[in-house]
Amino acid sequence: MDNIEITVFDEINDYKEKIYFFNFRQWIFAILIVALVVPTYMLLKDKIGDEPTSYIVIAIAGILGFIGFVKIHELPAEKILPYWFRHYFVFAKPIHYVTDEEYMLQHQKGNKKSTKPTNIENTKKSRSEIKELKKQLKQEKLLEKAKKKYGTKLENKEVIKKDENNESELTKKLSKLSKEQQDALLKLLER
Repeated sequence: MDNIEITVFDEINDYKEKIYFFNFRQWIFAILIVALVVPTYMLLKDKIGDEPTSYIVIAIAGILGFIGFVKIHELPAEKILPYWFRHYFVFAKPIHYVTDEEYMLQHQKGNKKSTKPTNIENTKKSRSEIKELKKQLKQEKLLEKAKKKYGTKLENKEVIKKDENNESELTKKLSKLSKEQQDALLKLLER
C-alpha cells in the first residue's frame, strides 16, 4: 500500500496557496521586479554604462526581493521594518559601562542619603576622588587602545621624550662646566 502524507499546519493562518512554487505575494513582486529592472537596465546602460547600471538594477531588485520574498520570524518586510527602525533609531542609546568600584561608590552614596547626612567636605572629597578615578580609568583605557592599535610606537615616543628631557638636562650641566673640564670630558669619551 502507498503511504499518503498529509501536512497539517499548526495554525490555519500558516497555509498559503501556491501557484507554481510561489504564493500570490511572491508572484506580484517577481513581476514587479522584472517590470522595473529590465526597462531600467535598457534605458541606463547606454547613458551611464554597464557597471553603474548593474549596481542600480541590483539595488532595485534587492529591495523589492526583500519586501516580496523574505520573512523573518514569519513576519513580512512591512511589519519588520518598523521594528528595526524603532530598535536602531528611536531606542538606540549608548551603553555606559561602570566599573565595580564606581558602582559601589554610587550605591554607597545612596545609602548615606537615606541614613544620616554626613559632612559636606567628606562628600566633596569622595566626589572629587570619583572624578579623578574616572579620569585615570579613561586615560588607562585610551592608552591600552593606543598600545593595541599602534604597538610599541607609543612606548618609543615616550622613550624619545624622556631622552630629550635628559639631553636638555645634560646640556645644562655641560654648559656649567669650564672649558678645561669640557675638553677633559671629550678626551675621555674619545677613548
